[in-house]
Amino acid sequence: MRRALLALALTCALAAPAAARTDANVPNRPAPPVAADGAYLGSDALHPLAGRAASTAAAVYAVPLPAGAVELDSTYYDFQDFGSLGARIVVGPDDRVHVVWEDDFCELTGVCPPNLAAPNPYPLRGMNYAWRDASGLWTHAGRVGDATVHCSQCAPADPSGGFGTVSLLPNGEACVGQHANEDGCSERGDFYLQRSVGGNTWKDQLTPITDPSYLFPQVVAQPSGACVVLGETPYTSSNCVHCGTSDFRVSTFASAYGTFSCPTGWQGGAWTAVKSLITFQSTYGYAGFPSMAVGSDGRVGVAVTDFGHNVWLVQSSDGSFAPATITKRNITYYSDAAITAADSTSTQWRPYVHCDVAYLDTVPHVVWSELQARKVGTAIQYFDWRSRIEHWSPDRGVETVYQVPAGVADGYDNIDNGLAGPLAGFNTISVDWPQVGFSAEGLETYVAWDGFTDAYVDPVATEGLPGICTGTGFGDVFASVTRSGEGWAAAQNLTQTPWTDERYFALSQRNTGGLAHLVFQASATNEAGSMVVGDRPSGTYVRRIGYLERRLAASVVGVPEAVALAPVLRTFPNPALGRVRFALPQGSHASGEVEIYAVSGARVARLPLSLATTAGWDGRDASGRALGSGMYLARVAGAVGGAPVKFMLVH
Repeated sequence: MRRALLALALTCALAAPAAARTDANVPNRPAPPVAADGAYLGSDALHPLAGRAASTAAAVYAVPLPAGAVELDSTYYDFQDFGSLGARIVVGPDDRVHVVWEDDFCELTGVCPPNLAAPNPYPLRGMNYAWRDASGLWTHAGRVGDATVHCSQCAPADPSGGFGTVSLLPNGEACVGQHANEDGCSERGDFYLQRSVGGNTWKDQLTPITDPSYLFPQVVAQPSGACVVLGETPYTSSNCVHCGTSDFRVSTFASAYGTFSCPTGWQGGAWTAVKSLITFQSTYGYAGFPSMAVGSDGRVGVAVTDFGHNVWLVQSSDGSFAPATITKRNITYYSDAAITAADSTSTQWRPYVHCDVAYLDTVPHVVWSELQARKVGTAIQYFDWRSRIEHWSPDRGVETVYQVPAGVADGYDNIDNGLAGPLAGFNTISVDWPQVGFSAEGLETYVAWDGFTDAYVDPVATEGLPGICTGTGFGDVFASVTRSGEGWAAAQNLTQTPWTDERYFALSQRNTGGLAHLVFQASATNEAGSMVVGDRPSGTYVRRIGYLERRLAASVVGVPEAVALAPVLRTFPNPALGRVRFALPQGSHASGEVEIYAVSGARVARLPLSLATTAGWDGRDASGRALGSGMYLARVAGAVGGAPVKFMLVH
């Protein structure tokens, strides 16, 4: 499982003066609103968690999905985190939305809920696939698999799998990665090619069987129709299971339409090392969880963190990862020597294990999460204190998208300091699981992440550590937006469901209409962590798969002309010759400034505006330089939900 099993150092946290993260497998998190006996003390006295003690069984309650979300499915299987750092949602050029998720398919076995005492409770586990057309109609194509690839020299095995991602060929056919063993020989990461656009039959494309196996596949389709599969070998030690990757490699497919021939005629090329191109400095020399994406020119990039040290991007110009095609770069240049403070006054933060990469045309963008780094004695340790989400692109460099402010998630530092406290969930910190995408025309960059707060904690979920873990947090999905020449907008809570736990989301690389397009996993009851192995006692919990399109308040693109979101500016005349004027509608309560944007997304001017006056603009930018004739957008600065208006200025 891609999560940490709490280390011995954490088990002894109460006895130790400090139990900080010295490695990726040791969680740390926030003090919840609970008393010493575990009773919930939150301000929402009407909520069923109020007064609920951690030591007693309590009723659970159905909770809603985020407003506007569509429930695609539900599953009893919980390993949704595998492969989530690759693409599990794609919005195609034809505006079809393609999503995949891991499912137990118990309805096909007739055993729902699954029998956890059975040798294999999930014999048909695998990837589920659905797509939505431009009119909003969903088609559920069902289980991804190809039952025709068994060979006589291999005993047919359970065709179970999962942990995959989705990509699109140029003709619109979907490619779905899946950790599988359908040839009956061995597990490994493969991908499945949709036999027709929108269809429900698949053709397996197999990678070579090796020892060790390369699992948890991510697949990307190149503009040429070739494909690349990334596979991982999990890192396991005496105190953690799958807390990182000991190796990751790629297998390339010259075409997605190759035919397998028994016994070893795999369509995929030999596994080619990527991890060996990087010098990892973490204690055990293992990597975080890699992410892969493809550019419009066919280049393929793999981003990965070195826990506590640096972030890397390795690119192959043609996806082969042959030596002559490779460029690699340090995205960060952190140094241990800079870490000197032993407490929360430290000004140093270092990468955690999760990152994501996506391409805007040919330009890579990488995001990752970071913890605070402190030097305690002679050792460097990592604390979930003021954790943050970072972004890098070649043109902008490294920048902070969001950093946890005071009072939001202070308690997540407790366990690090030898105190009792809640946890966000195994292998998760207070802001984590970052994803990056773009508006459809490329004018805006979107970054989303899972966030946890001190205010919403389930005290019953002690993660098997009563007396140490005082509860598990409820996750919400947040996002921020930026444009060329601008900073990152204030964080926006996209889900806003305090008592529903949303995790393991994926953000589409392409997002239409100023909307973030998400697929995510959510609890069905007010039980935080009920979809996560280890957060609660084992059981057959229902996990819902949701799809959400959420308007990004800071976006200035893609707003339909007919939408009237107050306050909306009036522009006159339109088109305007030489000078345009703006006014607020009668009865509006807004004032402040008007922001003017070029269609490139860059802000070019700001104008003062009050309720009693209009504002005029003569087409000059902030430095007084005359801009050209063309289409521009204007909106009231800081007006949440304010729709931008388009106008034409002619000189």
